Amino acid sequence: MHIVNKVLGFLFSTRLTGFLLLLFAASMAIATFIENDYGTETSKALVYSAKWFEIVMVLLAINFLGNIAKYNLFSVKKAPVFLLHIAFVIIILGAGITRYRGYEALVTIKENQSIQQVLSIDSFLQVEASDTSSTKKFPSKLLMMSKLGGNYLNKKYNFKDKEVNIQLKEYLPNAAYVLEDTPGGDEYLHLVIAEESQRKDLYIKRGERETFFGTSIAFDTPAIKGGIFITKKDGNYKVKFPEVTDYFSMLENKSSFYPKDSLVTLKFKALSTFNKIPLVFNEVLSGKTKKLIQKKDERKVKNPESALVLKISSGVEEKEISLLGGKGYINPKTTLYINGIHLKLGYGSKPIGLPFSLKLNDFVLEKYPGSDSPSAFYSYLELTDKGKTSKHKIFMNNVLDYGDFRFFQSAYLPDESGTILSVNHDSWGTLVTYIGYVMLALGMVLSLIWNTKGVLKFLKVQQI
Repeated sequence: MHIVNKVLGFLFSTRLTGFLLLLFAASMAIATFIENDYGTETSKALVYSAKWFEIVMVLLAINFLGNIAKYNLFSVKKAPVFLLHIAFVIIILGAGITRYRGYEALVTIKENQSIQQVLSIDSFLQVEASDTSSTKKFPSKLLMMSKLGGNYLNKKYNFKDKEVNIQLKEYLPNAAYVLEDTPGGDEYLHLVIAEESQRKDLYIKRGERETFFGTSIAFDTPAIKGGIFITKKDGNYKVKFPEVTDYFSMLENKSSFYPKDSLVTLKFKALSTFNKIPLVFNEVLSGKTKKLIQKKDERKVKNPESALVLKISSGVEEKEISLLGGKGYINPKTTLYINGIHLKLGYGSKPIGLPFSLKLNDFVLEKYPGSDSPSAFYSYLELTDKGKTSKHKIFMNNVLDYGDFRFFQSAYLPDESGTILSVNHDSWGTLVTYIGYVMLALGMVLSLIWNTKGVLKFLKVQQI
């Protein structure tokens, strides 16, 4: 009993209150600097979403609740102090609801396009296992990776009677594949894909097949149905498309097309569009080795890809695999065969379905006279839910609230063909937090006037 009283005395002490408040303030200040220098994900990994920070919040809530009982703050005379204490507890509760029940996302919509899903802001490890008879998709694992190190991942997955262990070997922010000169090295096909106005340099090793954004490309290996096949024949590179595909040759300065299911000469440095993805077959490079590197930070690149180097073991087998992705990326899954199991692994944002659809009827960008600088931009949306349609206009400080969702005007596509909206799904967390803020403000105001003669006289009259 003595030990329990001692522990409770420590938890409800004013010394602990002061220490926790100072620690909280210092943590927020440090997190701000970390976010400025290393990005939001690093600040979340080290502070905002860290377990130690959650423990600080829980201890603060316990401390405030304990002090309410310790100092008997239930009396009318101490009402302002009671409000201040309970307000902090409610704000912490709201933060907890937001942390575990809410989420933030982004959605890109082009004019006349209708969408029914958004893209999570946070990054996840996505794993799917299969064999000849069944497939199992595992729950996505939230990953918060820090550029400053200290990252950890050790996750076990059970598929039938087999166990797969995935461990993080290395995390590389701002990662990319490059080709290095190597005597006796391999031959690689270099292609460029433009996705959402971002250039991606991709490489396919001779004798292998890769899938990029739903497009399978085979380089001197059998193609799958609906994929592109490339080979070298009679000293020239040939290509076979599964459908008629137009191209524009920058070298010949003319337009033409690849016929369907015919092996024809491949046009290098020609722009084609296949599966709605613009792609250019740049060149074939010999004597190379593909290597994953960490590039220098470039301020102009807002959201560079990151990479996870994973060690995967099952049974007596152990393999290593690299996954490119991160916040805002939904790259194709990387496949791996180990211990009789086909694994599909992905790293990045995950799509989240909406219970309704959104269509962008029009996007309007206004600019300052005589300047290319935007002054305002507007999104005219059409929301359809269970057969009922409503129209909405979103712009800065004008939010679309629908159900548990809030849509904010965030940005727009570089070619001005569509809008980018940020999405918040946290109605309960927001409501509870706002209630806490109101009580906090009320407690501050009352603490200034509560013990004045006028208020005390009023309270005595009411008691009579």
